[in-house]
Amino acid sequence: MTVVSAPAGYGKSTVLGDWVRSCDLPCAWLSLDRFDTHPERLFQGVVGAIQGAASQHPLPGNNALLALDQNLAYNRATSYDLLLGALEQLTEPIALVIDDVHMAGPGLASGIVGVLATSAPPALRLVLSGRGHPPIQLERLRYGEGLGRLGAAELAFTQVEVAELACSLGQDADFDAGPLWRLTAGWPVAVHASLSSLAEARNFAVRVSNNAPAHLPLADYIAEEVLDQLDPPLADFVLRATTCDWLGRRLAVELQGRADGGMLLEACLRNGLFIEEHEYRGGESLYRWHPLFASQCRRILERSDPLLAERLHRVAAGHYQDADVHECVTQALLAHAPGLAVTSLGEHWLEFLLQDGAQALGRLCRELPAPWSEDPEVLMIMSVCHALDGDSAAASGLTQRALARTAALDDVRRRKLDRSRALFEPLPGNGRLVLPAPGDNFGSLSGADGDSHPTTSSGLFLLARAEFRHHRAADQATVLLQSAAADGAEKPLEAVEVCSKAELALAFAASGDLVTAEEQATQALEWAGGLGGILQDRMAAAWLARGIAFYWRDELKGARAHLAKAQRLAGQPFPLGPLSVFYRVLVDCAAGDQTHLADSSAALESFHDRGLYGVSWSAFHTIARAKIAESRGDLDGALTIAQPLGAGGHAPLVDTLLAELLRRGGEGETALLCAQALTDRRRNRYLDTSLSLTEALLAHRDGDEALVHERIEHAVNRAEPQSVLRPFTERKDELAELLIRHAVWGTTHESFIAARMARHAQAPPHLRARSYWTLTDREREVLAYMRSVMTAAEIADALFISVNTVKTHERSIYRKLGAAGRRDALKTAAERGIV
Repeated sequence: MTVVSAPAGYGKSTVLGDWVRSCDLPCAWLSLDRFDTHPERLFQGVVGAIQGAASQHPLPGNNALLALDQNLAYNRATSYDLLLGALEQLTEPIALVIDDVHMAGPGLASGIVGVLATSAPPALRLVLSGRGHPPIQLERLRYGEGLGRLGAAELAFTQVEVAELACSLGQDADFDAGPLWRLTAGWPVAVHASLSSLAEARNFAVRVSNNAPAHLPLADYIAEEVLDQLDPPLADFVLRATTCDWLGRRLAVELQGRADGGMLLEACLRNGLFIEEHEYRGGESLYRWHPLFASQCRRILERSDPLLAERLHRVAAGHYQDADVHECVTQALLAHAPGLAVTSLGEHWLEFLLQDGAQALGRLCRELPAPWSEDPEVLMIMSVCHALDGDSAAASGLTQRALARTAALDDVRRRKLDRSRALFEPLPGNGRLVLPAPGDNFGSLSGADGDSHPTTSSGLFLLARAEFRHHRAADQATVLLQSAAADGAEKPLEAVEVCSKAELALAFAASGDLVTAEEQATQALEWAGGLGGILQDRMAAAWLARGIAFYWRDELKGARAHLAKAQRLAGQPFPLGPLSVFYRVLVDCAAGDQTHLADSSAALESFHDRGLYGVSWSAFHTIARAKIAESRGDLDGALTIAQPLGAGGHAPLVDTLLAELLRRGGEGETALLCAQALTDRRRNRYLDTSLSLTEALLAHRDGDEALVHERIEHAVNRAEPQSVLRPFTERKDELAELLIRHAVWGTTHESFIAARMARHAQAPPHLRARSYWTLTDREREVLAYMRSVMTAAEIADALFISVNTVKTHERSIYRKLGAAGRRDALKTAAERGIV
């Protein structure tokens, strides 16, 4: 059996008709109507259709089928048995197509169609076509004998098919089918109606928008072919429920005005009425109408009962007032009730800002009509949006307009306005936030009773973003984000809590705590996934934190993947995009992949050309260009590019990279000044590690062996707890001999030093000495550890193998090198170029 199920206008009858005409089998066709709800009439129709097909193909076994009396329908048991018996005698298969099975009603399962579906012999190929799921048991077929299914997804036009149809109806070959395909979701009747309308008007230059165009002649089609075919109560519910594209059971009840709204919603789903069920937060089901179908139903209701349509939009706005700001504003404006929109914006604009960004919030405010667009709260919100986009002049002007209108506010709204204003007042003269002691309130961000207000956690979150915007040390941002996450956890502000956790991961990554950053990022992504995926697009900070951690751990492939995802998700309120691109440049320079480097370089320049990120970003851009030139072998060019940066005084990461670049370029004194200028570098482990190795190499140039060992030991001490490996890898050629000397000199980090020596000893195969291949990979690894003062037991712990295995490898090394012991083996290996 095959079931074809899709809403009206998907071409079910057309595609089955084409199939029947080209099918090699004898095919019987029966189209049902509303009178076929009577079992006797349906039986007569089925027998008549099968007999008609069989009579055109006289074959052995047809006689019993042709001899059936259709009047037997009134004795259901006998008639069904005789039909099944006649079908059993068929020697060749026959297909029966029953179209519009939904017209038979719920009695379909107990009539002849239900009997054929469960008991027909293999010779009968049954095809059922209708708008909803047929009310017969299909599980046995689905998991047993086989069930074919065709749905709306298979019948919908692809974008290529839309273009082909457009050309066949007179459109030019370069017709852009994409907007029409996205608007209609491939709904064939909508595509055909739109293109036919364009062809009739001979207006080939009309540009199809992403909104439902007024010229689409679908309202009458939907009224006649869909709504008029339904029971009046269900048709009335459809017109009410399509007030919103998305709705749940509770909203369905509110729109219906009766308790049966939830049951009618399920009936729409069963009847294939352009609606799909989706999983939502907490396991609650959410339903989505086909957007074009819903918009046309709204047009029908607005024409027939405009007052009811307006009232339903008001009901929807009230429902979404505390749940979805965007939907509330949209519905309130359709209901001509902008006051509801202003109320929702005033209460929840910060949550909307965190989830959707400043630009989306600004667009929403601009949709409000006068005089609501001049409301003080709305003006202050728009001021915040302009401030976050870097337009301080416009932000200041809007703030002044808002303050000039505060007399019109009551005490409650005035206090809310003051809290919002407090978030964006200028910082103290030194440009640093004055953090309160633990447990203290954050001044004007707290409510009149001293309790934390929902605005508080959002405000702390935005203040932390301001710290990042200035590329400062991440300690203050960490404190602010921890407060925001803790504050949000006590209230139903899940978006703030999750976003704070993601930004907290980035704060820890920026401050050098890679382990905690990874933990926080993982937890943020898990939380976002647990909320139904609605916050996944706001997780750029978590992916960026992972990318930074992977880069400094020298896991370049993983770093590139995480950074690419961060860049895709990053938005305007906080320049995560440029920071993601900056680290992508570092990763591609380290990997030496010129193809990827060309892409990241182009992305770097595209961000720089926008000019949104201030003076500190300029320093990042300059050092990134210098690193690109250095990776391409142009060290002199890199120094020329970095010349405007002088001897430092920029963001810590910039100065760290600059110091090493200057050292490699032979400007040792300037490099030392740059490194020494970073007095608070101990806050960041990977920056401190990198600078310490730069200083060790400068000390080696000056012949100060004691300082070399002191700086290397300090670098290793800072690197080992966080597995910071990148600074060692990028200096491996210069550090190889120094690490060996340091191991002999003495260290409290033998395992880490030995692992670095083993990794640095792994040259490409084509560069190895001829005798090198005689040692296995594991033996070469053990040999590298043997250069330290580690015992066999300590080497075993470092390599996660047994002591006996280490001793076996040592004996094999001695035998292959012809050595009498450890010292002799190391000497021979050094003479042969193995180490």
